[in-house]
Amino acid sequence: MTEPAPEITIRPNEGPQLIYSSYDPKDGTVTLVPVDRTPVDDPRERALCRALLTHALQLLAESEPTRMTGRPV
Repeated sequence: MTEPAPEITIRPNEGPQLIYSSYDPKDGTVTLVPVDRTPVDDPRERALCRALLTHALQLLAESEPTRMTGRPV
């Protein structure tokens, strides 16, 4: 059974942040990368981060109000 990642509390110093977190159950480490300031290095982590951001942007786009033409307002 995989150990759950510990709970993380992030308090931004100023404004919102985009944080990518990863957990290594082997040694219990949590890595936080502010992806709006620093890119993720590992290719696998980059792919996961990109997929999560793409999914979030798609949800945001789908939630936009539309005109009668079907285009965003």
